[in-house]
Amino acid sequence: MAARFLVISFQRSGLNWLRYCTEYFTGVRTPGRKQTIAEGSVFFDRTHDVRRKPGRSDYTGLDDASGVEVYERVALLLRNPYDCFTSHYLGRAGVTFRKGLERFEGYAVNIIKFDALKEARKGVFFFEDFINNEEGTLGFLRFFDIDPSARLYNFSEMIEASRAWYRGHHGLFLDRERPELKTKERAAIARMLKRQLGEKVERYLGRYLVDDRGE
Repeated sequence: MAARFLVISFQRSGLNWLRYCTEYFTGVRTPGRKQTIAEGSVFFDRTHDVRRKPGRSDYTGLDDASGVEVYERVALLLRNPYDCFTSHYLGRAGVTFRKGLERFEGYAVNIIKFDALKEARKGVFFFEDFINNEEGTLGFLRFFDIDPSARLYNFSEMIEASRAWYRGHHGLFLDRERPELKTKERAAIARMLKRQLGEKVERYLGRYLVDDRGE
């Protein structure tokens, strides 16, 4: 049976943590690299870019062939766009800033398409509100009618287990090794987002672009 729930999450926006928690509390697989459950139907679909069909997911689009919305419930994960860009693109071999910026338009498109949904129940979840944060994480789970009280848990142990999984697949990237955006690069990202989102930029990204409103 196809999933009726969807999570839209640009790369490096905290989805792996929420996948781990979802599998822990539901016993149902989530799409992507194996976390704790290898087989069975998925609890929700996921996509990093609503324009493209991702690997390891049944997502094919927000609407069916007749134009009817597919999903009953859709969550949008948002991370500070500068941190998101830095984590996913900056310093990657073969990816210039200009090429990364072109691809990063998918971040804005996700917001535009999510905002345009009319029938689905929608929820926006900000990275810093849920990552390693119990209240924010439980809020995400409850959005999908997952009852965390149905199973005993130790939140600190869950964090460590999720981090161990992440290190096993992605390695350990120390803060001192992470490159930083130049001022002109931050300005270019802010201009792109404002151009793409228009009035939506304040509603979805106001907490992040507060210092760049004059760009």
